Amino acid sequence: MQALAGKTILQLRKRLGEDWPDLALYFDIPRERCKGFAPGRECDGVVAWLKEQERIGELTEALAAVDRDDLIPLLEITPSAVSQAAALTWPRSPFPGLRRFNPEDAPIFFGRHREIKGLLRKLADPTHRFIAVLGASGSGKSSLVAAGLIPRLQANAIAGSQDWPWLEFTPGGAEGDPYPILTARLEPLLQSQGWRGPEILKTLRAEQGYGLIELAEQVLADRPAHAELLLFVDQFEELFTLTREALRQPFVQLLTTTVRSPRVRVVVAMRADFLHRCLEYPGLDRLLSANAYFLGPPGPGALYEMMTGPAARAGLEFEEGLVERILEETGTGSGALALLAFALHELYESRAGDGRLTHQAYQRFGGVQHAISQRAESTFQRLDSGVQAELAKVFRELVQVDERGVATRQRALLSTIAVSSAASELIDRFVDARLLVREPGEDGLPVVDVAHEALFRTWPRLKQWIQDTADDHRLRRQITQLAAYWHDHDRQAEHRWPDERVVEVVAMREHLKLEPKDFTPLERDFLGPLDRDPMRAALDDPATTHEERAIIGVRLSLLGDPRPGVGLRADGLPDLVWCAVPGGAVTLEENAGAFTVEPFHIAKYPVTYRQYHAFLDADDGYHNPEWWRGLRLDHPPEKPGRQLQRYDNHPAENLAWLEAVPFCRWLSARLGYEVRLPTEWEWQQAATGGDPANEYPWGPDWDGRCANTYESDLSRSTAVGMYPQGASPVGALDMSGNVWEWCLNEYEQPRNVAPAGDARRVVRGGSWNGNQPYARAAFRYGFAPVNRGSSLGFRRARASPI
Repeated sequence: MQALAGKTILQLRKRLGEDWPDLALYFDIPRERCKGFAPGRECDGVVAWLKEQERIGELTEALAAVDRDDLIPLLEITPSAVSQAAALTWPRSPFPGLRRFNPEDAPIFFGRHREIKGLLRKLADPTHRFIAVLGASGSGKSSLVAAGLIPRLQANAIAGSQDWPWLEFTPGGAEGDPYPILTARLEPLLQSQGWRGPEILKTLRAEQGYGLIELAEQVLADRPAHAELLLFVDQFEELFTLTREALRQPFVQLLTTTVRSPRVRVVVAMRADFLHRCLEYPGLDRLLSANAYFLGPPGPGALYEMMTGPAARAGLEFEEGLVERILEETGTGSGALALLAFALHELYESRAGDGRLTHQAYQRFGGVQHAISQRAESTFQRLDSGVQAELAKVFRELVQVDERGVATRQRALLSTIAVSSAASELIDRFVDARLLVREPGEDGLPVVDVAHEALFRTWPRLKQWIQDTADDHRLRRQITQLAAYWHDHDRQAEHRWPDERVVEVVAMREHLKLEPKDFTPLERDFLGPLDRDPMRAALDDPATTHEERAIIGVRLSLLGDPRPGVGLRADGLPDLVWCAVPGGAVTLEENAGAFTVEPFHIAKYPVTYRQYHAFLDADDGYHNPEWWRGLRLDHPPEKPGRQLQRYDNHPAENLAWLEAVPFCRWLSARLGYEVRLPTEWEWQQAATGGDPANEYPWGPDWDGRCANTYESDLSRSTAVGMYPQGASPVGALDMSGNVWEWCLNEYEQPRNVAPAGDARRVVRGGSWNGNQPYARAAFRYGFAPVNRGSSLGFRRARASPI
């Protein structure tokens, strides 16, 4: 060996890095001598000792012995010779950016020599049928297997491994199913045996998980007896983030069964922070505990190789001090590798005409720490505002956020996210910037993926959006999971979310820019109605069921019921919609007498809980003795009746006649005109429109679709106005069913409307717990004025004209 030049020693020092103790141990350099080596220049000390001992010629053999034979070329040819030869072998960018290294990139894959050797040693042991490469996001797990391990196996690094066929897939698959993508990868290997996709898929899904062993035997049928099938399962964490829950255990069983075969090897790459999820699956936990290979972040020496090795292959040269500057700014923490990879690609794109990589270019794009964020933000800022607005719609399909708030990437079909020209343009520009990747999927259709999860951490705009919408992403995932659970349990009501969660879902939809079509039909059935306009339109459809009407009422309340006459005015007083009632003559049943009705107005709806609560909350309301004067109770009860259906748009219920009258007095004083309970003849005139032939508000014949009575089987009140087809001729709603409505007059002496006394007061209209006959427009009933009940409410009236 020729004497080592100073530049060679410099490169050897930087690339050997923390492995210098292995050389010292190999040469048995005295411990005291090692202690005297200058920190950071220990390699120089080793070389100096070798020169003193005249053993420099043994360095080549020593490097091979300590698994650093990748450094041997430094000792045999000069760097300039390397550059000249490399320029002919790698004519394009040697830095793939955020894209991982693939098998064809093996000539430019540097800095992981020791790790490759470690994996090969494990695989050389025939008892190791399964290896899990575990590391932090951005540690280079996928590249280590794809560009490090697999090319070495193809080069026969293990005796006979050159004959090993291999395939790669990710377990997320389409719609959370890993089997179709595995089928697509196996089919080319099985074509010569006459196997086709559907048959392969059926075999893979076979019980007990033995199908893959059978298929592996077919793949290897025409190969040497020593050949084995290698399965590389990349991004194994997708098993927990994308794979449907019902398919996880069967897929785990497929893998754990397959590795029993002496002719199959399985290598998985997974983020280490998902290791605890593997422990939930019997069999998988044992495989990982015995066969895990933990990949740490590369040290300074490895990072030096990752920069200078590929550059030399492509005939590039760093300006003096630039490598050291990049190393210092990169650091060695988790995620440093992804930052470095992108910065090197940016540096290549900005290279000088003679192939020099310069300080000026490095500074221009923000260096290692800002390269990704600057490229992403500059790409975003060059887009029109309409295209920028599509950011959330595109990235909501490309990111998963787990229970801990950790973001992981997921692939999406291009057709599902490029739903507009603006979205397509955003995707195109981010693909051009190498921040997104577009490639054929398992069925040949193009899919889009984030180039690297480092984008989630380093681009402030996207990082903030993920943080702001983390709960929304988790909620979206829960909907998918729970909808499937609901369906698997016969869609029983107890397995649906309570209606109160609709507010969360609507907010989530807004934050993630989701539209109804972005949910599956099953998810839409599980969630029920979410939009107010379609809900209100559904009320007009006679086919809408009683239960659906009840749900719509609750959800309108939760979302904010916009209907006039249901809530409050801007000044906090009850909003009123009046229906004009014509004059006429009314004859009461039970020989209770005939009455003349003067034209008047009646409220379109019964008083709602929100409107009555305004009376309870007002300083001059429920507890003001003024409103109770002259009644049987000359002071308010200690507390009002408890509302059972606590939704703003539901009828006020569980209140006595003696509580309805004070409400009307309070409202009259606040409005400046008299509001009161209707008399029962006024109520009947409003219900029939003055036509005695109208047995019910909607006409002469009973129609169970028009009212909430006992026959509806709801066993509760609904929001007011849920049965528009049951409107009376004057336009008043809920005059049959829902809640009984207090009237002003006494039951036994109808002409007595005086407020004092204990005599029963009339109620009209039937209720949710009363059957059909009670819902007739002419049916009379009565309760004591102090009675409360879950089916007792009231409606307002006033004289005409308004």
